[in-house]
This record gives sequence, structure tokens and C-alpha cells, in this order.
Amino acid sequence: MQTGQYHSILDYLRGVIEGSRWEGHVFAVGGCCRDEILGDEIKDVDLAVDLPGGGIDFAQWLFDKNLAVKEPVTFPSFGTAMLRLTEFPDENIEIVQTRAEKYTDRTRRDPTVVFGPIDQDCRRRDLTINALYYDISRRKLLDILGCSVDDIRNKVIRTPDDPDSTFDDDPVRILRAVRLAARYGWDIEPATFEGMRKNAERLKIVRPERMQAEVEKMLVGNHPARAMELLQQCGAMPHIFPGLEKLYGLRQGDGSGPDAWQFTLATLERVPADSVMRLAALLHDIAKPVCRSVRGNGNVCFPGHDRRCKGFIGTAMRRLHYDRRVIDRVIFLAANHLAAKSWGDNAAKMTDSSLRRLQHKCGTPRRFDMLMQLIEADNLSYPKPIVGQTAAIRARSEQLRAEGTALFSFKRQLNAQRLRKITGASDEKEFRQYLDFLLELAIENPLMPRERVLKELKKFKTKTRK
Repeated sequence: MQTGQYHSILDYLRGVIEGSRWEGHVFAVGGCCRDEILGDEIKDVDLAVDLPGGGIDFAQWLFDKNLAVKEPVTFPSFGTAMLRLTEFPDENIEIVQTRAEKYTDRTRRDPTVVFGPIDQDCRRRDLTINALYYDISRRKLLDILGCSVDDIRNKVIRTPDDPDSTFDDDPVRILRAVRLAARYGWDIEPATFEGMRKNAERLKIVRPERMQAEVEKMLVGNHPARAMELLQQCGAMPHIFPGLEKLYGLRQGDGSGPDAWQFTLATLERVPADSVMRLAALLHDIAKPVCRSVRGNGNVCFPGHDRRCKGFIGTAMRRLHYDRRVIDRVIFLAANHLAAKSWGDNAAKMTDSSLRRLQHKCGTPRRFDMLMQLIEADNLSYPKPIVGQTAAIRARSEQLRAEGTALFSFKRQLNAQRLRKITGASDEKEFRQYLDFLLELAIENPLMPRERVLKELKKFKTKTRK
């Protein structure tokens, strides 16, 4: 939202709480304060209430006064509530009590949350740049630490408290530090980075959904490669996408070009800011270490890594509780990133049949387009970039669509019942042979007349029955 809308919400709340027990106890906090100083668009309005149970109680008070669209969603274990004000129905507002928290037994997946005064709340926050408070009633920005505004102006990422304690208390803060450092291009203060490195192992106790949320933000940001590099440097990667760390320093070809990890980062930077696309780019070469082979000339290659990636990607993404449909999309793209490799740098060896086969495999023009984007990013990341291949493929694909011979959606000229009657297939394996044959006919000539299809089918039946 724009700054004007943000202040309209704060002004409205100021009037609402005036003269009530909430006056002087409600603060805008964190990212909204930071983003206003930076002049960035404000993504969320987060409020903190410095009274015990204040987050949920204040939200309920607003609802009871008929100022909320509907009853707030509450998370009692975190002392948090979410609602939308009737006056600003398009804006989500999250309200928390000022608090202290700790992974009390060092094995909990969620921190234990208790009320704490505002000066304690600011020290338990992840970073100094997120420890700013705007007192709504007094119209005053509070820099309780005395360094938050300076750190924003000096472009420094650091923790409010001892880094070791900060990251030990809640390891997901490691990911937030990486995300914001990558987003802004700021430096992480050395002691803070050392605390991240020392506590990276603690990420194993964090709920997968929390890790997924942070990683998603990194991947769709403007600098995903920078974020992934920081995760690698601080030792967090094995706890997020296990297997990727084996790409670090993995020699490719004759060794004169980028290693497998550098190649992955280059590919990642070249795909659009779409979650599925960037996950596919990040993970498409994850199987290279297990497929490593050395040719007679000493060059290193990775035969079959495109096919072998499926299991590794599935395992890594399931650990972060990704939706099955998202996993399948990522696997499809990664497993087919070499689909056009044999067609040559300018796709001169591509045939209409091979292109239709790929169209059918993709199923939709949208999926085909995404695969082309990944192939293009991969092609351009080689020491000698492959330029022009995907443009040629796209151009011919559009021509096939214009001619009515593209094969994104294949509809058999014979339904299953008719096909079974004609072929007399005795089992599913035999029936599948006929289905595959009809597909091959369509790949060769999508406009083949029905009579010719029946004739070719009878020939095939005679041949297979011999």
C-alpha cells in the first residue's frame, strides 16, 4: 500500500482508541516502519499492543465495536490476531502483544510466547531494522535500541541482541536475515553472520511451513541467487534443500567454466519471478553429483541427471511440505530441461514430430512456455551461451498452432469403447499399445482422416497379432 493509505489507517485507529484503555498502548511495528523510512511500498500493517493478551483482546474489542469486517482469526499460542477493518476492508492487519519467546526445550518446532514489556519485545525481534515502533497515539517513531534508524541508513543487517542468543531462540531468523540482506543488497554484520553460521543446525527444529514461507519470499524476490549464496555460505542449505550443497565446487566440462553451483545460480537469475519457475531452476541440476562421469578426454559430464532429479526434488520439497501439485510442476520442468538438447543450437535438427511430441508432453501452451523459459535460462548460463534455440522452437510451435497441427491437447478419433471393439484387446497392456499407436499417428499427422486412421490401426493389429 502507499504511505498515504498506511497513515490513513493509523489516523483512523488513533481516533478509535482515544479515551479508551488502549490509548498509548498500540504501536505500528516492524516492516511498515522500516519501509516508510526507506520510501518503499508498505506491504503489511503490523500492530503491537504492550498489554498482556493485548493482541487478541484488542482485535476482539475492535470487532465488538463493529469496526471489523468479521470476527478476528486468532492464534492464542502466539498471542496473535488478524482482521480487516470495515473502514479499510482490503487491508489485512496483524495484531500481537509485545512479547518474549524461546524454544524452551531446544527441540520445539514453535517458540513459546509470553508477554513482555516493549523494551524486551524490541530485543527479541529478529533484526534491528525491524525493531522500530510508531506510537499511534503520540504520533512518534520510537527507536528504543538507538541504532535501528542508523542501521537502515547505513544498510546493515544485525541482531538487536547477542546474535548467538537471537538465532538460538528462533532459528528462522537466520532465513529472515538472508532474505532481507538479499532483498536490499545490504551487508550482514560479521558477528551476526557468525551467529547465523553457528546456529544453522538449529533450523532442523523449525516447522517446515515456516521455512517454506521464508524460502518462497527469497526465491520470488529480485535477487534470488544472492539469497541462495548466503544460505550456502552460512551453512543453512543442507537443512532446506538437502543435496544442493553437493553442487558447491562440482567441476563441469573441462573445468574452465562455472562449477555446478555457479551454473545453477546463473540459471536461477534468468528465469521469471515465479515460484515454480525458480524452484525448477534452483533444483534442476540437483542430481548431477550422483551422475558424474569422466570422459576419455578428462571432461566431466552428468549423463541422466535430468531424469534422476525427480526423486531428489520430490524428497527435498516434501520436507518443506510443498503441495503435491507444486512438486509435480517443478519436477516436470526440471526433468525436461534437456528436452531440446539434441535439436542443436538453432533447433535445426528439430522435426515437427519431435516438437508435437514435446507439446503433447507439456499438455498446455502455458506449460510449454514455462519449459522454454527454463531451457533458455539454462542455455544462456553456459560459458558459451546457446542463443536462438528456444526462439526457433517457439516460432515453429506457433506455426503449428496456426496450421491446426499442434498437439497440446490430443483427442483420439476413436473413443475407448470403439477402440476396444475394433482391436479386441484382451488386457490393459495390449490396450495401451493401441492407445500409444494412435498417439504416434497423431504426432506424425494430426490431420489424418478417420478412414486412414482405421486402416493403419488394422495394419498394426495384424502386425502385433503375428
